[in-house]
Amino acid sequence: MDLRENINKIHSDLILLEGIGETVTIKESTSKEFGNHFVITAEHKGMTAKMIVEKTEIEKGVFNWGYYSNPNETTGIVERRSSLNEFVNDVIDIFEKKRFDSDYLSQITD
Repeated sequence: MDLRENINKIHSDLILLEGIGETVTIKESTSKEFGNHFVITAEHKGMTAKMIVEKTEIEKGVFNWGYYSNPNETTGIVERRSSLNEFVNDVIDIFEKKRFDSDYLSQITD
């Protein structure tokens, strides 16, 4: 698969998830830290996952990616590795197991 097919698969898999699908956005971006990359944002149960996938990674069948442990800040990237088919399950894992910074979780549960 190529870049467009892979990002389209991720997008379509995420939008099919009940409670998450309607909140998914994917934007292309460039920065010194990540180079050319995609920013994938999804919300679920009051939490927001902001994920970064470099374009060179998304072209692979198994790729490295990261998400902000506190999406309100630009610090605390948690690195993950997923296959294209398992990416959505890993995103669900982040939400279900609340794998975020405790400061962020305290903001959304108060």
